[in-house]
Amino acid sequence: MAQRHRIIIADDDDDDRLLFKSILDKTWLDCDVTFAGDGVELLEHLESIQNVPVLIFLDLNMPRMDGFTTLNELRSNPAYRSIPVIIFTTSSLPDHITRCYQLGANSYLTKPSGYHQLTEVISQVRAFWFDVARIPGGN
Repeated sequence: MAQRHRIIIADDDDDDRLLFKSILDKTWLDCDVTFAGDGVELLEHLESIQNVPVLIFLDLNMPRMDGFTTLNELRSNPAYRSIPVIIFTTSSLPDHITRCYQLGANSYLTKPSGYHQLTEVISQVRAFWFDVARIPGGN
């Protein structure tokens, strides 16, 4: 049986989560996807599992704990420091991009507005992180 990859998506927008899930269910068949509504939920989930995910998609604008704080927490914890974190947000502000890379983000993507564009971006992310890059616990 092929290895199943764990992915966590931290995003509080129900519509974005539904779209993301529908695309991943069709294209990332070897992945188990978990959703977290904010940074607190993401960190609690990480503490409750044994195998860390191979990728985390992280929105910036979330309640309780935003993406900046969550990213800082992930990079401050040796157990989570090597997990690739892809910032996936609506913000394209240069200050947000710079801050995320300074905090240790592996990639910064602005969410596309349409289903087909989102499908293409997710396909490109998969091709890079699963076919080209080498990641801990991944390929």
